[in-house]
Amino acid sequence: MQIHWPLVVSTACQRVGLGLFICAFVMGSPVPLAVVAWVTLGLLAVGGIASIFHLQRPQRFFNAFSNFKSHLTQEAFITPFLGLALLACGLNGVLYDLGDATFVVGLVAAVLAAAFLVCTGLAYQMGSRPAWNTPFVLALFLLTALEAGTIGVVVLWLVAGGLVPVACVAVALAATVVCALCQAAYVRRMRSVGYGVNVNATEPPYRSVFIMWVVMGVALPLVALGLMFAMPAAALVLAALAWLSCAGGIAAWTVLFFKGAHKVKLFPMYPVDLNLDM
Repeated sequence: MQIHWPLVVSTACQRVGLGLFICAFVMGSPVPLAVVAWVTLGLLAVGGIASIFHLQRPQRFFNAFSNFKSHLTQEAFITPFLGLALLACGLNGVLYDLGDATFVVGLVAAVLAAAFLVCTGLAYQMGSRPAWNTPFVLALFLLTALEAGTIGVVVLWLVAGGLVPVACVAVALAATVVCALCQAAYVRRMRSVGYGVNVNATEPPYRSVFIMWVVMGVALPLVALGLMFAMPAAALVLAALAWLSCAGGIAAWTVLFFKGAHKVKLFPMYPVDLNLDM
């Protein structure tokens, strides 16, 4: 599949930003949720601008609202409500004080953020591309957001100048490992989807981006998070490195995700092309 770089930037920003907000709300953060909301809105803005460049005809944007059964339509429908909920969180303490309602507004924003990620993941589960015709796709969208979000919470604790709870680092490590295992299973599955569109990610032309994902999305975050226990004085630098590397790993993974998603051949040539045992 041809790589649409604006789409890579857009989906990566969405997962990093929304994952951060959800995890900060659920796990807690010394940084006010209003600040986290602004960071998330900034990343979503970058992703939104990139999405415009992905559209061949931006003037047809509102056509995305035409079929509510479509997950893309559901994503488009959620977007303005998500934006308003995040804006309400961001303005809390600046233009007004929500008081006890702060939790409710934060909860609404977190639920909408999770719903947005679910719709995006489901939108890519396409039968015409066997590599994507699996629940792995939704799981990967959610797990990459979880990985980026948990690492982001570690960064928030350190930016605030406090000691990060060991449990937060442990959760970030666990999320990274689980996400990597799921991604590895997906890569293995790509080798045997049949229909003449099997992909070996360790061979050209996929090898370079595969290696980039392994290094940036798995090795560097795990090493950086692990070193925080041995080098507490450099914890902030290591956590920031892990978060940035994770974001780069998500982008690299998205490129591999798109590259390995071939459409079914119209006229199969070999018996393996008709393999229906998936």
